[in-house]
Parts: sequence; C-alpha cells; structure tokens
Amino acid sequence: MLRLLAAEAARRFGARAAFDTGSVRLSFAELDRLSDRVAAGFAHRGVRMGDLVALVLPDGPEFPVCHLAAAKLGAVTAGLTCDHPRLAETIERLDPAIVVTGPAHAPIANGRDLVIVPPLAPAGGGGGEYRGETLRAALRNEPPPPPLPPDPLRPVAIVFTAGTTGPPKPVVFANRQLAAIRANGAGARWGGGDARLLSRPLPYVGVMTRLPVLLQTGRTSHIIASWACSWAAGVGPAAREGWDGEPRFDAVRVWHLLERERVGVLQGTPVQLATLAGAVGEAAVDPPAFVRMVLCSGAPASATLVRMLRERLGVPVCNRYLCTEAGLGLGTGPDDPAEDAEETVGRPRPGIDVDVRDAGGRPLTREEMDRGEAGEVLLRSQAVMSGYFRDPGADARAFAKDGFVRTGDQGYIDQLGRLHLIGRISGSNTSNPDKSAKEDT
Repeated sequence: MLRLLAAEAARRFGARAAFDTGSVRLSFAELDRLSDRVAAGFAHRGVRMGDLVALVLPDGPEFPVCHLAAAKLGAVTAGLTCDHPRLAETIERLDPAIVVTGPAHAPIANGRDLVIVPPLAPAGGGGGEYRGETLRAALRNEPPPPPLPPDPLRPVAIVFTAGTTGPPKPVVFANRQLAAIRANGAGARWGGGDARLLSRPLPYVGVMTRLPVLLQTGRTSHIIASWACSWAAGVGPAAREGWDGEPRFDAVRVWHLLERERVGVLQGTPVQLATLAGAVGEAAVDPPAFVRMVLCSGAPASATLVRMLRERLGVPVCNRYLCTEAGLGLGTGPDDPAEDAEETVGRPRPGIDVDVRDAGGRPLTREEMDRGEAGEVLLRSQAVMSGYFRDPGADARAFAKDGFVRTGDQGYIDQLGRLHLIGRISGSNTSNPDKSAKEDT
C-alpha cells in the first residue's frame, strides 16, 4: 500500500515538501525516488520481506525515506528515538536485519549490518532540498525489487508506547491497520491536507502509522525538534536520563513558524500548548491569524487550560484520545459545546467501538454508569494493533475475547455518549492514554 501511495503522491504533489525541518525540505517526489534507491540498497544488503529494519535517528528526512524503503521491500520498520531507554537492550530483543543510525549509536548494532547516517549539514540560508546526502551508504542506483502482492496481515511498523507506566512496549501494525487509519483520516480523496507542526518525534504513531494519510493528503509536516521532543513534559517519563521534564523549546519560534507556514490546526500536549499560550499572554507574540483550531493530545487537559486556550487564541479547542495499541480513538469536535472538551474526551469516531467494563470483564449498564459507577475503558476498530512484538502473554492481557483492547484507563460514558476519564487502572498492561489527534479533522 505505501509503495503505491508514495508513487501517486510523487506524481500529484511533486516538489511540494512532505517534511520540512526548517533547514532542509524533503519533497514528495524525492521521498519516493530516494526510498526506491534505499530499498534497492537494503535489498542488496540482504533485507527481505518480513525482516526487521531498526531506525535510531534524530528527526529528519532520513527517517521517512528509510521507513518507506523498508515498506517497499515488505520489511518491518522499528522506529526508536535516540534517547530510547535501554536502547542497546531493545535492539538485542528486536534482533533486526539492519540498523540505521548515527555515529554515536553505532555500537548498538553489535555486529549486525549497519548503515551510518552522518549529521546533516544545514543548507546555506536554510530550506534547501534534501537529495539523500546523508544516506549515501544505503543508496543504490538501480530499481527496487518488484512490488509485492497485497497482504493485509503483513506487518509494516513497530511503534513503541510512550513508556509512561513502565518500559516502552513494541506494538505491531500491519497493512490492515494502516488501511483503516488511512480510510479514517483521508477517505477516498487526494489532496486537501494543510500543513501541520508535528507534536511528537517521528518514531511515534503520528508518522509511523499515519504515513498513508500524509501521502494521500499531500500534507507538509513541519519539524521543530525541540518542540517535538518536549511532548513528554508533564506526561512522563521523567525517566529520560539527564532530563528534568521541563519543555525546552522557543515558544516565539513556534508561533512564527505557524504564522509563516499558515498552519491552520495546532496540535500539542497540555504542557506544549500551555507554554505557547503563555507566550501570547505575556504579549511576546500575537496568535497567528491562520490557526483555526487547537487539538490537545498526549495527556488529560484541565478545564482551565482548555478555557485559556480558547480565550487567548479565539478558536475552538478539541480533545483527542486513544492509546497506542488502539490505533484510533475518540475526540471532541470544533462545533461541539465548549464543555465537551473541558469535561470529556468526546465520542468515538465512525467505525470505532468503546466499552466500559468491570474488573470481571462485564460491560457496565447505562443505569450503573448513571449512578456514578466507572470501569475500564476498552476500544475496538480495524486499526487495533496486531499485537505486541513476540509477546503472546502481553497480547493475552491486552485483548478481550471479542477483539476489544484494554486501554488501562478508568472512566464512564454519559447519557450523551461522551467518555469521561477518571484515572488509571492499577497494574494495567497497556500504555498510558494518548489523547492523540487523527491527521484530518
């Protein structure tokens, strides 16, 4: 699927930037062309369908190129941030066929095939076109292997959970889940995707599972590394070595990017958004005229923050909710009453089922929830993960028999169909809730 989408996106959107770091741009045409050449290079090194390719890279054009290259071979991409906890141990567990990383992390390959990606030199004046300069070790100037037959069950990506309640867990997504996310985020249309500022590092669900949506809508994804890496402030894990949990980004720079690139939808965690709103409150900047909506994701947002954002920016504020394992989830809409985003995480989107169950797995009745009883929140859709990587025991704990996945959250559904969260289930197996936005609203 990704191979066909990338080729069509290159044809339709050509020189339009798919990813823009501020110092370098990767166009849709170059994304397809370079991923073909890297796929040929991976194949020459022996990577085959079903093999695992580990990417340990900073946010930049190399990550989407290599992810797409692996998909074109039928290989599985495992994306890890450079500060992933227990990185060497995780690579040993994954046992990839090839590791793509920078010089500083080369030892984690531990004898495996290795592609070293040197730091990308800034283009003179900024904004230059990326031509694969840092991927020369992987490029091969020949056509990639022929397309593979369709297989909805073929794994494509391994996405790690945030690790807020324990070690990050590797979640497997196949073509079937990516197709469901694409249908939910883009439908049958091509184009129409406005620019966005990525609120998370590239290895997380925002790119790894939503690349089909980015390709089909022609959206430009802007990257400010310090902004994306600040997502965990106030969420966890304060466990990252040498990091005090405070956001480290220039709020004025972010506002200026939003204005310059005419970004219409601002997405971020509560701490990211509160820091930006604070810059407006201190009169450091004026809210960009093009921002028409705010999406709050990654952690519960207080009613106070939702009201502050709405008042200072003058636009609707919406919540998004899912866990990594669910793929898709719930949300509030820009036309919903203001109290929906202040008090709830909204209603399920089409094709997504939500249920609330007691400790024995019995669904709570309407009468019980009206009396104030709460239970564990479960989600089900075609986007729910295939399972954890080589961990059937964890799969058994995460899945109910009817295909629902346990979120580990405690809540209830009110008479209007809105989900209220009240906390976490003690000892939960699944990842912390990720109030995460779908790519199109």
